[in-house]
Amino acid sequence: MSNLQSVPGYRALVSARVLSSTILWVDFTLIFSLLGYYWHADATTIGVASAVYGLPGLILGPFFGALADRVHPVAMLGISYLARALTSLLLLVAPDINVFVLLVFLKGLTNLGAMPAEQVIVRAMLSKEQLVSNASVMSTVDQLCKISAPLIGASLASLHYPGAGFGLSATLGLTGILCLYPLRKHVEVSARESRLQARRHLQTLCLLVRDNAVFRRAFGAAVAQTAILGLYDPLLALFLKEHGMPAGTFGMIVSSTAAGAILGALLFKRAHTGDEHRAVVIGLAGFGLTVATPGLLALINFATPVWLLLAFWVVNGCCYGLTAMSFGVALQQQCPLESIGTVSATARSVQLAALVLGPLAGAALAKLLGIPLIFVLGGTIAIGLGIVLGWASCTEEALPILKSQAERDRS
Repeated sequence: MSNLQSVPGYRALVSARVLSSTILWVDFTLIFSLLGYYWHADATTIGVASAVYGLPGLILGPFFGALADRVHPVAMLGISYLARALTSLLLLVAPDINVFVLLVFLKGLTNLGAMPAEQVIVRAMLSKEQLVSNASVMSTVDQLCKISAPLIGASLASLHYPGAGFGLSATLGLTGILCLYPLRKHVEVSARESRLQARRHLQTLCLLVRDNAVFRRAFGAAVAQTAILGLYDPLLALFLKEHGMPAGTFGMIVSSTAAGAILGALLFKRAHTGDEHRAVVIGLAGFGLTVATPGLLALINFATPVWLLLAFWVVNGCCYGLTAMSFGVALQQQCPLESIGTVSATARSVQLAALVLGPLAGAALAKLLGIPLIFVLGGTIAIGLGIVLGWASCTEEALPILKSQAERDRS
């Protein structure tokens, strides 16, 4: 972190990230709390609201990424903050539930500009050596916001008029604009070069996956991990209920995964140093082990104590974070600057697609196999993929040595 503190504008970038993450989680908590407790929405309406909140990222994410490659990323981030603030104010005064759901769609749309713009800014400001430390810092920031912001949102939702919490979200959005002035001059040159060179098509991700082994493995691991998370995560509450866990266990597990992710951020630099594949392999295999083991214990009717489950999910969050951060660093280090917005947003859309399809597959398989077997199946797949990635990276490293030895033998 010490070398990052000396980077001009980096503190403003971290402040912007804190505000962005806080807005995201406060909004998320308020939206679904209000739907259930204030608007008295039924399950269908809540499902529709959830779908329209995530749908813009799945469909339009790549286009916002391409836009970040063609315009000044700081200006795009500022527009995103302003649009998020305006939609928060509109949600504050929504007259009925139908308008509220429409505004939820707009809120999901306004969230799309921040991520690709931040990716371009990070790449423009930092050297490749600083990107690993930055991944740890940003992951810690995100997880701390994930823990604290929902508590803020829940507290605001308990007010006499719960929607007043959107006033805080709007204020944070306007405050975020103030963080952007120190950033603009530090990314001016890089942004200008990016505008001249940016590609308009979305084939860049496919080309990078095809041609770059480091990116291909990190991206493949991240997508696989996201799909497996989607496979079992919606079933977790039912899994806990079936095995007699207290009602509060689910919330404790969510907090445990966030704590584990912070631990992963602290360990990431050590795991990544010297071998860019190590963190991916450890993360994916460890993630699978923490999913498969609780499922296996449930199959043999072992009475797993709550503390052991929480320990599993602390490790789960840590391993998930290692894989996610490895992909973030690979994205920043291996992707050309002129297309990083397009690639990051398109990759995010692929992960969202996996996150949408995973629960559908998990629900269908659960009817056939039972919930514990879903955990065993998903975890085993992750372990197997981690082993394959480890073997592939070792083989790739050994090939040049073997070729060199063969050439010496021939001479």
